[in-house]
Amino acid sequence: MSDTAADIEPERAPRGEGWLYAWGGANVAIGVASLLVPLYVVQLGGDAVALGVLWFATSMAMAPSSLAVGPLTDRFGHQRTVVLVGFAGIAVAFAALPLLGSVAAVVVADAALWLFVAAVTPVITTLVLADAPQSRWNGRIARLNKYQGYGWTAGLVLGSVWTLVVGSRLPAIDTQRALLWLCAAITVACTAAAARSLPSEPGTRGLRGRLRSRPSRRAVRAVFSPLLPGRVVSLARTTSPRDLLTGLSRPLIVYFAAVSVFFAGFSVFSAPLPDFLTQAGFGDGAVFALYVVSSLASAVFYVGAGELADRYDLRRLQSGALGLRAVVFPVVAAVGYAVQASTLTGLAAVACLFALTGLSWAVIAVTANSLVARYASPGNRGAALGLYTALSSAAGGVGGLLGGWLAAAYDYVPTFTVAAVLVVAGAAVVLALDAIDANPTN
Repeated sequence: MSDTAADIEPERAPRGEGWLYAWGGANVAIGVASLLVPLYVVQLGGDAVALGVLWFATSMAMAPSSLAVGPLTDRFGHQRTVVLVGFAGIAVAFAALPLLGSVAAVVVADAALWLFVAAVTPVITTLVLADAPQSRWNGRIARLNKYQGYGWTAGLVLGSVWTLVVGSRLPAIDTQRALLWLCAAITVACTAAAARSLPSEPGTRGLRGRLRSRPSRRAVRAVFSPLLPGRVVSLARTTSPRDLLTGLSRPLIVYFAAVSVFFAGFSVFSAPLPDFLTQAGFGDGAVFALYVVSSLASAVFYVGAGELADRYDLRRLQSGALGLRAVVFPVVAAVGYAVQASTLTGLAAVACLFALTGLSWAVIAVTANSLVARYASPGNRGAALGLYTALSSAAGGVGGLLGGWLAAAYDYVPTFTVAAVLVVAGAAVVLALDAIDANPTN
């Protein structure tokens, strides 16, 4: 997400900024949900397997939603209507969650919540690009990413403060339900703000017409697909399924294999992580604080990661970041069990490890999209980026299931070690791209 000064110079979003503030506010609630719902599942008696199922259901719900809504709005318009329905759906899902008392019901409601998030996100992106020449798209996307990213991080901060303050007066389950009600109220307010400020349908039809040509749609996909925060993996829209499979070079196919392996490893670690932290003695407030550290570490290092990518070989840089993650994953388990979670020193020790995961993610995110763009043919880059996001989402879902099962069957040190092994295997394949590049066979 590193941009030149010209790319990110201040500019007004199309037809006022109120709806961007509304989207940023909605991301406060979405950021809370990214961690609160797994913690809620744990409070309801869910174990690591339940968290793996939750992770899988979320990944699988998001994919068809984001794939279907984009082409429909391209063809028929009604972006404003889709956004408002999506906002309302998110609010309803938030309102339903605190009323549910079973893990299975929460999994279904959470999947519905992220289905609506995935439907809204690409439409918001196309609205941001409305009436802007392609030369200014990076600036518009940078502005959108600022609203999304800061909203998401603010949500994690809200969750941390809420559980520390309100949690001192209420039982943990009631504290979580009250926070879910607050998220529902935030989303309702954002829906009302969006209804007042979103561009009217005639304006969005002009955008629809402009995006009808194939090069423009591919350019949109290439710009917005890598930029979504946290768990939001909005799959890039495709012109046809054939676009995803034609013209793939041998290095790109090999790299996609690596992506599938190391993203599965990421989720083997991440899906059961809230349950591990809870068992290790970290309260909900401390867990939120740890995730804030990781999120902020990624955010502040994106520009630095871009500068490193300009100076060093992308494959070796990414392999180094993957190697760092592979070391950190099992160490989190060892340190988490060894330290006293109730002490400031213990929290700081684990926070340092979370910061390293955030820093390594910034490097991986920047280099991954650059590698996909490098290995794809110029006319197929948008489809290649779409396949990258699809593979990362699917692999993450499968990895989440695997991580939940391993944690329940074998505890967390071996689970996080398996995650590390998968990441190392992916890093080895990335390094092997050196040899493939030297002897290309397309």
